[in-house]
Amino acid sequence: MTFHQETSSPSLTPTKICVFASTVAGHSPIHLASARSLAGLLHARGIHLVYGGGTTGLMGALAKERVRLGGKETVVGVIPTALLGTERGASNPSQPVRKGETEAENSWVDKVRLKLGLKNKDQKAAAGKSPKITAVASASLVSEDIYGLTIPTDSLSARKELMISLVANAGAGSGFLALSGGFGSLDEIMEVVTFRQMGLHQKNMVLYNVDGYWDGLVAWMENAIEKGFLREQAREMLLVRGNAEDCVDALQVGSVSEPLATGKNQEDH
Repeated sequence: MTFHQETSSPSLTPTKICVFASTVAGHSPIHLASARSLAGLLHARGIHLVYGGGTTGLMGALAKERVRLGGKETVVGVIPTALLGTERGASNPSQPVRKGETEAENSWVDKVRLKLGLKNKDQKAAAGKSPKITAVASASLVSEDIYGLTIPTDSLSARKELMISLVANAGAGSGFLALSGGFGSLDEIMEVVTFRQMGLHQKNMVLYNVDGYWDGLVAWMENAIEKGFLREQAREMLLVRGNAEDCVDALQVGSVSEPLATGKNQEDH
C-alpha cells in the first residue's frame, strides 16, 4: 500500500491538514481554545480540514469553527459507521446506522468519491486500493451545515486509510497534526509516522503541544533515541510545536527527505 501523491495541477488541489484530536474537551479550557484557534488559522490560510468526524470535544469544536468561518466545503470528517449513530447532529442516534441497501444510497458513495477526488468504487483509488466508504441513510448523517461532509467507513482501519489518502494526495503544505487526545489520537499519529518511515507518504507530521500535553511522548522519543531504538532523524520526522501558527508553518516547509526504514538495525515498524 502506497499513498501515491498526484503531480498534475498541484495549484488546483487545496492544501489539507488532517487533525487527530479527542472527542472530549479535557479539564483545561486551553485545549478547546487551541482547537478553535487552529480552525481560525486554517481559514485564514485557505487550508481545508480532514478530521475524525466527531461532533463533541476538540473534534467538534474544530470542525464547527472551520465550517462557520469557511463553509461546509472546507471540512471532511471520516468516521466508522459504528460511531456515526451516536454523534450529535444525527437525526436519530438511538437507531443503528445501516449500510446502503438501495441504488440511490450506493450512488451516494460514488458521488462522495468524486467529490473527494477518488475514483469510483470499481476502480483503484490513489492509495492503490480503494478505501471502503459505507452508504448510510442520509437522515442518519451528521449535519453538513454544522460539521462539513461526513464520510462513514466500515472500520477504524478504513477510516485511517481514507484520511491518509486525502492528505497524501492534497496540495503543497498538506500534512498531519495531532492535537491533545487519548489512545485513538496517539494510534493515529503513530500510524502516520510509521507509514512515513516506510516511505508510503511524504507529508510532514507535527504534535501541537498545547500546555505541554505531549511532553511525555517527546520524553519517550528522546529516551528511545538515547537507547538506540530510534535514529536521531526521528526528531525531524515527528515535529513538536507549541502554537497553531508554528504547527502549520512546520507543515508548509516541505517533507522530510527520505524514509528512515532503510538498511539494517532500523526502528521497529
